Amino acid sequence: MKAASTGLVEQTIVYIREYVARQNLRPGAKLPSETKLSELLGVSRPVVREAMRALAGTGLIEMAVGKRAIITRLDGEMIGQIIENAVLIGQADTKNVLEMRRSLEIGMVALAATRRSADDIIKLQTIVKAMADALHSGPQYSALDLQFHLALAEAAGNPLYVLLIEAFRQVFEASMLEGMERRSNNPELETVQRLHEAIIDAVAAGDPAAATLAMSNHFDEAYSKFWSDRIGFLANRSIENRSPNPATEPLPK
Repeated sequence: MKAASTGLVEQTIVYIREYVARQNLRPGAKLPSETKLSELLGVSRPVVREAMRALAGTGLIEMAVGKRAIITRLDGEMIGQIIENAVLIGQADTKNVLEMRRSLEIGMVALAATRRSADDIIKLQTIVKAMADALHSGPQYSALDLQFHLALAEAAGNPLYVLLIEAFRQVFEASMLEGMERRSNNPELETVQRLHEAIIDAVAAGDPAAATLAMSNHFDEAYSKFWSDRIGFLANRSIENRSPNPATEPLPK
């Protein structure tokens, strides 16, 4: 009985998704009531309710007691949770985040340089100026850095870029803040800022090749800093492991 019920739930999920596609439903549109869906499919209301809960879990619909379910506007939260869990259990790390961001944003910035509007340029320039003012405030700078990358995603004119940048928001914030904390002197911080300014200059100029190069340089610097710090950490730990312990080493005779 349970297996049969599970099969009915899965069939109901498929039907509802197909219904959304056929009816061309958009965020805010309402689905038929549980009673109506139950009659259409010839299944019980508990089966329909279970299917709706499963769809709500994917972020496709939103349910409320006593109201018909509605189509929701998707954001990157679901994907972001998967990435966060991967980092949490050691399936991914900061290096993987940087590699993923690099490949994603190099393509994104080329489109931004081609498709950006005058308003996009003003928004990006405003953010970069605020970043310069917050250069020595790690949390504030990393938050503005994320705004910068989201603004680039919007300028690219592809909503999937916005979803993906949003999806990795918390992971990005952690890696950005970690990167700022690793840069302990003014020249390093100023280099980071100049790299961002080079990106916006190329985007504003409508030069995809220059924008791609600027974004590559940005991530190459971050990647280089990550590895130099990692090597330094491992070297220091190796030295510590080899150092004699005064409490256990015999005194020289």
